[in-house]
Amino acid sequence: MIPYRVAQGFFLQKNGKREGCRLKKTISITGRYLWIPITPGAKDSIVSFYFKGKKIQEMCIETGEEEPRFYAWLDAAAYQGLAVTLEGDYAEPWFDYVMVRDEKPCNPGKSRPLIHYTPEFGWLNDPNGLIYHNGVYHIYHQHNPYGVRWENMHWAHTSTPDFLSYTQTEDVLFPEEEGPVFSGTAIMDQNNCLGFGDDAIAYFYTSAGGRSHWSEDHLFTQKMAVSTDHGKTLKRRDKSVLPHIKEENRDPKVFYHKDSRFYIMVLYISDNTFYFFRSKDLYEWEKIQEITVPGMWECPDFFPLVCEEDGVKKWVLWSADGYYCLGEFDGQCFQAQKNKEGKGFARYQLYDIMKDGRNKVDRNFVRPYAAQTFQGTGDRILQLNWITSIKKDSNYAGILSLPAELGLTASSKGYRICINPAKELEKLRRETFETVLETGEDQASDPCTVSLYSGEGQALEVELVFRDAREPGDTGESYIKLSVFETLFFIDLCSRVITVGPHRICLPEEKEYHLRLYADTDVFELFVCNGLTYAVTDNDSDGVSGSAEVEFSGIMGSIQLHVLRGIRIIE
Repeated sequence: MIPYRVAQGFFLQKNGKREGCRLKKTISITGRYLWIPITPGAKDSIVSFYFKGKKIQEMCIETGEEEPRFYAWLDAAAYQGLAVTLEGDYAEPWFDYVMVRDEKPCNPGKSRPLIHYTPEFGWLNDPNGLIYHNGVYHIYHQHNPYGVRWENMHWAHTSTPDFLSYTQTEDVLFPEEEGPVFSGTAIMDQNNCLGFGDDAIAYFYTSAGGRSHWSEDHLFTQKMAVSTDHGKTLKRRDKSVLPHIKEENRDPKVFYHKDSRFYIMVLYISDNTFYFFRSKDLYEWEKIQEITVPGMWECPDFFPLVCEEDGVKKWVLWSADGYYCLGEFDGQCFQAQKNKEGKGFARYQLYDIMKDGRNKVDRNFVRPYAAQTFQGTGDRILQLNWITSIKKDSNYAGILSLPAELGLTASSKGYRICINPAKELEKLRRETFETVLETGEDQASDPCTVSLYSGEGQALEVELVFRDAREPGDTGESYIKLSVFETLFFIDLCSRVITVGPHRICLPEEKEYHLRLYADTDVFELFVCNGLTYAVTDNDSDGVSGSAEVEFSGIMGSIQLHVLRGIRIIE
């Protein structure tokens, strides 16, 4: 709900004066949270917060003069009984809606996903600092806690022991004078380089100088924070890990390479270029390689995969759009495989994405983006990505994907990455229904229709195994129309194409096909051909109420439909 305008008993002092076109007003902090009015679509204002003359925070927010649509909040526990000054180009009526309360605001909004993680409020993008430590998966991500659009980049934090229940905390890294907090990674300090013990966690991130009013005199640099309480709180180190190199150099990926006994960093530089660095102590870094791969840019990841069929090991250089290269790495040089012409690196793509003409992210188009893998998971390579879902009138924007496990498979075209849902997700299943798809001789080519499910308020998982039932020389149709919550998946085995929304997913020539679908509010995730292709698409109904049914012709196979229980968010 939107709280009432006057919070009686919570304002001890409210005064201000106008200086030119800027307002400066002071408010006494008599509760834990400072409520900040947000009106999407209103004018942008830069609002700075001062305590005893020192700036403690700056926000670029939409400040309207009418009753706000949402309330963001600033945790003001450190300023209890004291006064904070708000200075900026906001209108005085906006300030009248600012409140101090003991509890967080509760914002109105549409129904939220049941099995996907979303922030309590605000904008979510790139997953950062993914690490498994002491039986807990720690998930950090880019976050704007002051609106439902990209701005004011923080690191938010949530944790889970099993991907079934999540504990959200307040944000752990905040914009400062050197810049907003852009993407990065986390690593255990197993060699005690920092002097806090081998249980400390080091976090590497980009300070995005020049990307805020506060940081306009700074450049992009790489910095470090440390946690000594198992990832709950992060304390910044003053010194930069790497100074500015070029343009918007950013998104450090850091890991320990056991064979060479060096720490390795992969850093996006500009255009399609990445630099590799190494270090013995996490402080001093030496450049060891520069690599340029057309089409690959930002949010690098770098990890090994072993093929289960033959034991072959490949290193993977990954980038934001799901493009990747395979090759060898000895701690000094990444030797990427060449393309067929031998003139450049072989570049593959795991994601099925409709291009927007610029080959850059379109935040208004639902797609997977900026995936990262967890550190500390041993031989399992677990990955999360940002699903760029933006819904009108929602109190959040952006979704984290379901956890998925990466593997390497020897396909007919060579080694390729495959992606499949993490085994933990099987524990979400509550009920299971199974249907056999079989076209009998007496049915000829007439289509068959089967109802799979009808209900409300439940996410679904569909496992579909199918093959062409036609004999050589047959001319009949061979297709499946799978409809889930009004979203249609058309699988045509004559052309070997799956069509859903803007996606056209091409199928290889196989005797049998496997498809796994997760249907949730806002979004569907689709894993095809044992994970060789992955796609996300809109839930056309924006909900999880309705039916799931299938029409098929010339198809044989089976469907398992699982009704899922929702994940649990603990605040």
